[in-house]
Amino acid sequence: MTTRDAVPLTPHNVTAPTTINVPVSIREARIAGSLRAVLADSAIPPLVTALIAGALAARMAGSAARSFAPSKPLWAIGLLLFAAASAAAAYGTADGWGSVSFRIYYLTGACLCVAVLGAGSAFLALPRAVALVVFGMTITAVIGATVTVLLAPVDVSAFADLHGHAAPPNSAIGGHAAIWAIGMNSVGTLLLVVGAVVSLLRRIRTGPNAAILAGVIVIALAGTLTRFGGQETLYLSQMIGLIVLGAGMEWANRSGQARKPVPPIITA
Repeated sequence: MTTRDAVPLTPHNVTAPTTINVPVSIREARIAGSLRAVLADSAIPPLVTALIAGALAARMAGSAARSFAPSKPLWAIGLLLFAAASAAAAYGTADGWGSVSFRIYYLTGACLCVAVLGAGSAFLALPRAVALVVFGMTITAVIGATVTVLLAPVDVSAFADLHGHAAPPNSAIGGHAAIWAIGMNSVGTLLLVVGAVVSLLRRIRTGPNAAILAGVIVIALAGTLTRFGGQETLYLSQMIGLIVLGAGMEWANRSGQARKPVPPIITA
């Protein structure tokens, strides 16, 4: 073939590569699936939960320092325990679970957190004498649970098959630690719910107690919601519950301060 007979390479003779048009809905689904896969194996969700709980604890402690009320330091300690449990979960997710991280997670999250928060709510809804009895019982339970969890044997072989945000099973720890966890969680949740409901029925701090009740319900149901989604649903639910719970506590504190009588101005 001579140069004269050659076919000129014009844009009409060059076929552009074909592209596959992926529907937007499919691309969004793929992006969402990839993001969900990343979150499922990432320590970011429990770490963010720990930071939120720590910030709420600091805010509550500052409020207790400015105007003391028995519920405030207990709420601050309970939120700090929640932050410690979430931080231990973040460590276990990132570097693998061990006996120390599991003990911290189990003690602060499964045993102490809800019980201490419930003791704080008791001072808002129950008579002071009854609330003091609840407080004394909580202190006793905290000591008993701490000693039990620290001395209980831990089966580290139960951590071998854990992936993503999956926490070690309760069977990984012995020494009847599960009894403390079940008892303290049940009583603490009951105190939080009953305290909020009683206050609602008495029309005392209706808005704050409704928010506290909603936050407690969301946190309590967080474990159940994992059956309908990935493990990241647990920490997302906890974040939402923490924010609502913290808003209710802050609202209750501000309502209590607003109801305090203003001292008269003494003039000469």
